[in-house]
Amino acid sequence: MKKVILLILLVQSIFYSQDSIKIDGNFDDWLNIPIAVKDSANNVHDTDGYPEGGTPAQQIEYSDVDILEVKFANDDSTLYGYMKSTGIIGRTSADSLGHAKKGRYYFIFTIDVDDNDTTGYQLREGGYYPDSKGYDMNMEVEFYDGAFNTGHYINHEYISESDFNANWQNDLEQGIVRLAPGTYDWYSQWVMFADSTYVVVSDKGPVYQGIIAIAVSEDGHEAEMSAPFWGFLKTSEGENIIDVNQNIIVSASLEASGELSEEAVKLGYTPGSKSVWGSNTAEPFLYHIKSSLVSIDNEKNMPESFVLFQNYPNPFNPSTTIKYSIPNLAVTNVASINVVADFTQRIILKVYDVLGREVSTLINEKQQPGNYEVQFNANNLPSGIYFYRIAISGFSETKRMILLR
Repeated sequence: MKKVILLILLVQSIFYSQDSIKIDGNFDDWLNIPIAVKDSANNVHDTDGYPEGGTPAQQIEYSDVDILEVKFANDDSTLYGYMKSTGIIGRTSADSLGHAKKGRYYFIFTIDVDDNDTTGYQLREGGYYPDSKGYDMNMEVEFYDGAFNTGHYINHEYISESDFNANWQNDLEQGIVRLAPGTYDWYSQWVMFADSTYVVVSDKGPVYQGIIAIAVSEDGHEAEMSAPFWGFLKTSEGENIIDVNQNIIVSASLEASGELSEEAVKLGYTPGSKSVWGSNTAEPFLYHIKSSLVSIDNEKNMPESFVLFQNYPNPFNPSTTIKYSIPNLAVTNVASINVVADFTQRIILKVYDVLGREVSTLINEKQQPGNYEVQFNANNLPSGIYFYRIAISGFSETKRMILLR
């Protein structure tokens, strides 16, 4: 049911990739990114569980976790997330005076990486609302004791304590995520570093700030984060968990302990003493990870002609990469451009067997000029010779590849 609703909603909006977003607390680079979700004010709830099909038991006052807007973007290597709140994002109580309770605050993008309800966990298990199923991984930041604590990835692919204990360490050491049924309670959580090392973290742990970055606006009402693709790891078959030309479903949440919340004040708690946990989750949305747009004024990096490259590796088993280049015909034929125009072209890339039968459509969409690559996975195909053919604006080319098991 979740997928049908989301597809209807997305008819109204198209989500584009972004050339570059700097995580610097200056949000001008988000101005042209469309709003993925607008969320109502004053709809924060407690974080207690609730029955399937039900609603949270209690609405509370906690402006710091009250989401107003969510945006999402990507380039060829990184996912970017943005949220706006009525209150101050990341605000927590600190123990600087030795008597206040250390507070926690979470800036969360939960992702269904395979558009499959049977893998991952269900949002209500963590007290999140509105509910939906199939969430495999998080890109997440924890603020703790008044400051940014960790930027981490989470894998929710474990169904029980025994499943978790038997597999989580080996999975991380191999750099894989098993896309399988999971629950909210059992998950692995790690900070990845630029040198490809990682550290396993838990809530309220020591400070580790790896490749995930976050910045909050001066007034605290906006925050942006980045999470490189490679930190999400790979599948057991060696494919990237997150990559371009992939559909994902995203759920954005703000969640925090409430030592500084309006609800705690209303109950007469001494500031920074007792918690009233609160959470706000926006409606999930479908996002297509497109390859980055290429600037038309950067001619030195622009392909000069249509090119379909030989796949690599070849022979392959079970996946291979196909690269191609789309030139900017307008730049090639016009001395100067002073107007904004649409330089997208319809790209069709298909795979056929030796009898000419189509076995897969890899691309059928408009794309900007630039250099692209797409993964072809032949998990369900027998060994043999296959052909891949690209058709673009009157140009077509076919190349041969070999699946060898």
